[in-house]
This record gives sequence, C-alpha cells and structure tokens, in this order.
Amino acid sequence: MENMKYSIGIIYNKSKTNAKKLAFEVFLWLKRNKCKVFISDSSVVQPKKVDFVLSLGGDGTMLKVIRTFAPLSVPVKGVNLGSLGFLADTNTDEIIALLKNIFSSGLKIEKRVLLSIEFDYNYKKLKTIAVNDCVARSLVGGRLISVDVNIDKTFTALYKCDGMIIATPTGSTAYSLAASGPIIYPNLPVFILTPISPHTLTQRPLIVSYKSSVSFIANNKYNKGKIMISMDGQENYTLPNGTRVKFSVYKKPLKLIKNCSKSYFETLRTKLNWSV
Repeated sequence: MENMKYSIGIIYNKSKTNAKKLAFEVFLWLKRNKCKVFISDSSVVQPKKVDFVLSLGGDGTMLKVIRTFAPLSVPVKGVNLGSLGFLADTNTDEIIALLKNIFSSGLKIEKRVLLSIEFDYNYKKLKTIAVNDCVARSLVGGRLISVDVNIDKTFTALYKCDGMIIATPTGSTAYSLAASGPIIYPNLPVFILTPISPHTLTQRPLIVSYKSSVSFIANNKYNKGKIMISMDGQENYTLPNGTRVKFSVYKKPLKLIKNCSKSYFETLRTKLNWSV
C-alpha cells in the first residue's frame, strides 16, 4: 500500500457512543501503516493542513468539520455513528476497507459548492460559510418576517414568511426539503431560495445559478426588530432590522471523498424510505 505520503486527521464527536474508542482504534491502525495522524474532539478542533480528514459522528459533526477545514481545501470523509446520514455515508465497519482503497487507488474526490455569507455584525464586516444552508427567521418563534430579496442587484420579491432558507444542493435534503423545497443533485452549481410558510402561496422555492449574487434585507416588527440568522443550524447571529446579508459561492469547493460502494441515490432511497 502506497500510504507513506498520507497525513490524516481523525475528528470524533465525544457525545456519540464509542466514538472516542473507534477514533483511537483507527488512529492506531493508521500509525501501524506508517501514516502521519492527528486526532481531535470535534468541539475543540482547529484547522490543520492534512491530506484528508475522517469525521466520526453524524451529519452534524461533519458540518462542523467541513466548515473548519474547507478554507484549507482539505477533503473530508464522514463515518456515521448515528442514524443514516446524507453526508456521513460510511458505516463503522467500512472504515478500514475505505482506507485500504484510498491507499491502493488514491483519493476519489467529489466537489460541491459551499455558501459564502457576508454581513455587518457588531460594527465589523463578518464573513462565514455554510455547507447546507443559511436560515433567517424572527428571534421570537412563530413571528412573521418580511424578506426583501435581490438577485444580481435586481429586486426579485418581497416575501412575508416565517423565515427564508438559502440552501446549497448538499443542503437541499435538509431544512429546505422540510419546507417543501426540491431535491437537487448535490454537485450541481446552483443555490435554492426556499421561503418557510410564505403568506403568498404563489411564492415558491426558486433555484438560481451559483454565479448569482443574492442578498436580502429582513425585517421583523416584533421583539425590537431582531432577526436571527443561522448557518447549518450551528452558528447563530442576532442582527438588527435592515441588515443586508449577502450570499455568493465560496471561493473553494467542498471536497468530499467518494464512497465508491454506495451511490447518492441509494442513500436517498434509504434515508427517505423510498420503495418501501
């Protein structure tokens, strides 16, 4: 196995049963195979340039790992320790076979778009990224907000809704799907705008090119005009009324290591209980 060149990160979710134990078992196997390896708990992980990273947990763990390592263009592979995941599509009993295949045949990478988000926060310009989606909603649950959407600097529509989701194709099977958004094949170069419970029934989800620049200004007349925006349901910011939030494709793609034994449609059928 030609594995001398590989440096590998193992990131595990300590809240998952047996995650730490499994992480150290894989760590020892890789060290025996002369790989350079570092290991970290996902809650404290810091970005580090390696050849690839294994994320041990579920989709939530993997979202955190991707946002941490995407700026360094590090490929990621998710190992699922919970219910079946869309991103973490490799089971624990497949890890060694996957690694042996990588060592013998090299990394097989699938590239996907990531979402870049920019807005003013505490008098500073803040930039962050999302793997699945960015969601805007009222700070008070269940309150109506107004979202003024512009695409390529052209006014598109004013949405009165419970919230607005800007999703990547990877995130099309997450919150956007629950809000009646379409399922998008994950490596297509598009974004999805999905209003949550729009009060005008003709305002439907909208698919736009990843080359488009999208922005919105959200307003909420309740709770002193505060809006919550959330990246992947994990990174949250409270913004005042009228804050412009800008969206574009992130400069570096998400790099996922393919599971050659499992297709996207197989995961889709199993996860959504199709053909049952």
